[in-house]
Amino acid sequence: MTARSSAFSRFWRLLSWPLRVAEARRESALLAGLDDRSLADIGLTREDLRDATAFALSERPSSRLAERARERQALDQAKRRPARAVRSIAAE
Repeated sequence: MTARSSAFSRFWRLLSWPLRVAEARRESALLAGLDDRSLADIGLTREDLRDATAFALSERPSSRLAERARERQALDQAKRRPARAVRSIAAE
């Protein structure tokens, strides 16, 4: 990346910051408007939404919340798997 394109990139990022903040707030408001059942359908809880307020203003909450939902789904799947039988070597 050249110095000129790097400078332009930083300038554009600074200039577009208010738009990113507005979009992140719109996403947060949309998710907050869902009822608990709808949130559960997409793998989220009210606590997840409250935690999302700790993110940077310009960070889109949807990407972090999607990550949280995937983690919860993987944990639930792991809990549902039957435990492997472990053979004891003490009896041998």
